[in-house]
Amino acid sequence: MRTSAATIGRRTLLKGIGAATAGALIACAPAQRATPSPTATARSGIGQPSASPTAAVRSDVVRLTSVVIPSDSGLYAHILPEFERRSGYKVEVTSATDVHGPARAGKADIVLSHYQHDGVASFMQEGFGEWPRMAFSSPGALIGPPSDPAKIRGLSDAVEAFTRIAASGAQFIVNDGEGHRHIGEVILRAAGLSTSASWYVDKGARAQMAMQAAAQAGGYTMWGLVPFLRTQKQAPLPLEPLVMHDQILKSVMITIVVSDKKVAGVNSKGAAALQRYLIDPETQARIRTFRMAGVSEQVWWPAAQDNDKAAFAGR
Repeated sequence: MRTSAATIGRRTLLKGIGAATAGALIACAPAQRATPSPTATARSGIGQPSASPTAAVRSDVVRLTSVVIPSDSGLYAHILPEFERRSGYKVEVTSATDVHGPARAGKADIVLSHYQHDGVASFMQEGFGEWPRMAFSSPGALIGPPSDPAKIRGLSDAVEAFTRIAASGAQFIVNDGEGHRHIGEVILRAAGLSTSASWYVDKGARAQMAMQAAAQAGGYTMWGLVPFLRTQKQAPLPLEPLVMHDQILKSVMITIVVSDKKVAGVNSKGAAALQRYLIDPETQARIRTFRMAGVSEQVWWPAAQDNDKAAFAGR
């Protein structure tokens, strides 16, 4: 099911995580998001057929298939109505875990995902997408128990946080989700620590499973702030976001216009207009000033870079 940008409500996600973080992260509750089709929730498959060559272009609509957290945080509700007003296009947003499968099947004009998202490389290498453009960065966090035995709460240096966790004897549970393992290993090496240390526990757990393992161990882990807050509302665990301000924890998100040479029915003109709007300095400034409902901390950062004059032409 798709929803227009104008009707995407601001999501509120956190309720009762704990008094220790109440000053920065105040109770709030989730809202519904667009429900992806079965195709959208399946992992993108190499060799899936593209859309029928007779598919018609919907010239007044831009179909954006996106990972979930921009909608969940309320960012799209903040920035997309202005694009619709200026351009005359209607943006249909579908939120899903897999964004590339629908695009291969002709169900998207533009996709937005983390740069390290599964499927980005094959999507580009097989010619399904035009050149990616950085749009904004999403927040990540080192997460741990309210008692915080390693005393990392409020640190801005993830290397120092890992050093304290190692010294405390508490466990760190590796989140084997997209990019988190790599970031953890970078921090470990910067701290002069070893991945073979007994406190650094790799169970192959991803996302919520890693959170559950950390909660059971009374230890620490790493995840994106928005998905963590969302799942805390759905299934609360005795965990809190403790370190959020080190740049290494942020995850860059990119837009890719679906190639109309590879997939029929793509509104490439509208998709390019939306991509240009997202990297426009005014939009980037709006992203910087956005605050998620109930959260005083900044959770999105501008990330667009002017590395192609043509992409910024006519902005």
